[in-house]
Amino acid sequence: MAEKAGAYGTKAGDTDFRKKWDKEEYAERARKKDDEERTRMQENEERMKQGKKPRKAPKEDLPKPTELMKRRETSLELDKNLGKTMVVQNPGARGPGQPGFFCDTCNRNYRDSTGYLDHINSKAHLRKLGQTTRVERSTLAQVRARI
Repeated sequence: MAEKAGAYGTKAGDTDFRKKWDKEEYAERARKKDDEERTRMQENEERMKQGKKPRKAPKEDLPKPTELMKRRETSLELDKNLGKTMVVQNPGARGPGQPGFFCDTCNRNYRDSTGYLDHINSKAHLRKLGQTTRVERSTLAQVRARI
């Protein structure tokens, strides 16, 4: 009886094209992560005995800032709802449809313009945009062109 062959001349049950997971490598990664977490927890216990605050796990999801802080291209329109009254249907909800100021980058809602402006200039918001809190030094020619 003839064997079944696949479209590429290989056996039909051949699965060599699939990625082979190195179980030892991932077990080692998990072990390393557990060890780091265990040492962090031990350090936190010692810090709490000394009366200090515990350290949180490191946040590595934010990108490194790659550029200096840039000038905004558009106005923030902080006075667009000035003097207006809004009826709030669901005060506990969150998101862009709610009253107040919403940051699309960070997915956060702010009740007043002061909190929103503080957030826009905050280190965390600028970090998500990939900017640092340092400002590029202007030259005399740039200042004259701006005036």
